Amino acid sequence: MKCTNKMLAASLLCSIFLTGCSSNPELTDAFQADRAGFEIHAQADAYDVTYFAEDLCVVNDNVEVIEADTEEALAACFFNIDSKEILYAKNVHEQMYPASTTKIMTALLALKHGNLDDQATVSKTAITFHESGVATAKLKEGDVLTLRQLLHALLVMSANDAANVIAEHIGGSMDGFAVMMNEEAERIGATNTHFVNPHGLHNEEHYTTVYDLYLMFEKALEYDEFKEILKLPSYETSYLSADGKSIKASWSSSNLFTKGNVTVPEGITAVGGKTGTTTAARSCLVQLFEDAEGTEYVAIILSCKERAILYEEMNSFLSNLNN
Repeated sequence: MKCTNKMLAASLLCSIFLTGCSSNPELTDAFQADRAGFEIHAQADAYDVTYFAEDLCVVNDNVEVIEADTEEALAACFFNIDSKEILYAKNVHEQMYPASTTKIMTALLALKHGNLDDQATVSKTAITFHESGVATAKLKEGDVLTLRQLLHALLVMSANDAANVIAEHIGGSMDGFAVMMNEEAERIGATNTHFVNPHGLHNEEHYTTVYDLYLMFEKALEYDEFKEILKLPSYETSYLSADGKSIKASWSSSNLFTKGNVTVPEGITAVGGKTGTTTAARSCLVQLFEDAEGTEYVAIILSCKERAILYEEMNSFLSNLNN
């Protein structure tokens, strides 16, 4: 399936959001006439319409152009983002819990609205979690980090405390940031999404879809810094504590492709991606790949039974690229 006709693309994406599997009756119609990004410019005797979907992969139903094994995942996709071909799609409009893939939106808003050299001070609220086993960068109240450092903690090791500090810095509060997240989701067409926090720890009102994550990832990839951080297997830095002392930190990637623990077929590069795991969401991954010719692909798997199986199933997409 390939999107080349502008009118077709617009009508297909409209169909997605009108007929997609949404359990929330208050979700906004993605193609209301006055939505941001849907522009009509008057010219002499005609209109030049910039369609919202003209540069996007568009899919409504399940698609299997390639063979792939996603038996243990509830939803998945594999898109050629250069040609806009839908190579594989499974339940891409089903609302699911995203876990830490949420941090793609957190990073997008930080890059869009923040200055990477800005300094942020860690609050007590940002490091307070009401569940055990939460992945953090071990930040302390009063620590001072740049937004660039926080983004590395967020995307490399998936630090939930870093997500909260970013949220307070950009949005004024975590609630204010959640409003920004939902406004941005609507703006880019991710209207089967609702966020209540910047990190993705479980909340029944916090959900998205494979397709909406694709829209967020595509938008975040417009920022070079985002892609460069995703490539890193680890990151070392130093920042100041509340008493002015220097704290050294080393953060290791949560992505097994990036760490080199899981290999990909010859000629394929696992550029980088964002992991996510909670009990409710199970194992999730949004990943960018590149083939030997430089063509880029986005692969997304949500709610896979086990982390090891997730990487096996994602590799089943890649086995088709060398055929």
